[in-house]
Amino acid sequence: MNDTFSFHAPAEVFRRRVDPRWIRLGVVATIVALAVGAFGSWVVASERAADQRREVALDALRQPAATAAPSPLALDDDAARASASSALLVARDVFTETGSFAGASTATLAAEAPDLIFVDGPSTAPAIVSVAARDGAWAAAVMGDTGTCFWIKATADGRIRYGRGTACTGSAAAGADLTAW
Repeated sequence: MNDTFSFHAPAEVFRRRVDPRWIRLGVVATIVALAVGAFGSWVVASERAADQRREVALDALRQPAATAAPSPLALDDDAARASASSALLVARDVFTETGSFAGASTATLAAEAPDLIFVDGPSTAPAIVSVAARDGAWAAAVMGDTGTCFWIKATADGRIRYGRGTACTGSAAAGADLTAW
């Protein structure tokens, strides 16, 4: 018999094809998963770094200034005065931008001057600046290596006042009334 004329078609092999939409969906899901993973890693790393900075600051706060034995070469209060002056510059920048010293809080100052530690409590070292920020005035206190606390205060009318005292807090520094240290 001749196969040229037949009612039966030859058998074809059917192959399943992957729908291109599923491929696109898989690629997009993979990219989203990688982005979420990268963001999560960044958040965790940032939190760990912030925790380490917080522990360093708390350790510095826990160490009383009287028991900290500075080296004989370090008995110089220039570092404390420089820290207070640097903090004042940042606070004046905030005042210039916002028209108020209230925005010159510890968090704002820490973001602008990361080499210093800004606290609401007492200063115990030249790199730790105690701050008191109000609408019309800003004050800071910094403990020097010799145990002298240096105060600096700025007012909305542009006056800068200095002082020294035993209380080494920003609130105490609000009483500064001298024209120089």
